[in-house]
Amino acid sequence: MGGRVRISKLISLLLRHRPELGGLSPDERGFVPLDDLLDTVVRLMRGEVSREKILDVIKADEERFEVIDGRVRARYGHSFRVDYGKPLRPEDVPRVLYHGTTLRSLPLIMRHGLRPMSREYVHLSLTKERALKVARRRRGPHVILRIRARELAASQPVYRPSRLTFLARVVPPEYIEVEEILGG
Repeated sequence: MGGRVRISKLISLLLRHRPELGGLSPDERGFVPLDDLLDTVVRLMRGEVSREKILDVIKADEERFEVIDGRVRARYGHSFRVDYGKPLRPEDVPRVLYHGTTLRSLPLIMRHGLRPMSREYVHLSLTKERALKVARRRRGPHVILRIRARELAASQPVYRPSRLTFLARVVPPEYIEVEEILGG
């Protein structure tokens, strides 16, 4: 009954956007007690899933979720403010990062840059493949944008909450180039 995708989406909803739905109160870094999250997911899924299965989902996706000292958080993607610690030094940011989007969004992006929309930060990917995977969550055709990330980091804070994901508040158009149009 409680499929992995359904569990993962519920965990993401609770940790990224709506912790109050489960009575959770994240700290300034976005962490909640792991036991509280496990109990909440079991309750919201009406007992259709075990704590062990929820833990398996969390541990299987260390790119999205982080567990430290009995606390858990989503690594990125929050629609509420989270403290990611110190930003990276520009020299510690790759020269280029990528962002996947749809072709229909391209004119607005090239005019106004990338904005976080309903999130706190714009997500940038270490690889083109990861950016395309993100883009494909929406209907295509798709575009992979190349971001001059080291230059961006010299002008504003950039964070790295996971191995493949970087965050910036905004990405002005002067740092954006079209890498590839797919299916256009």
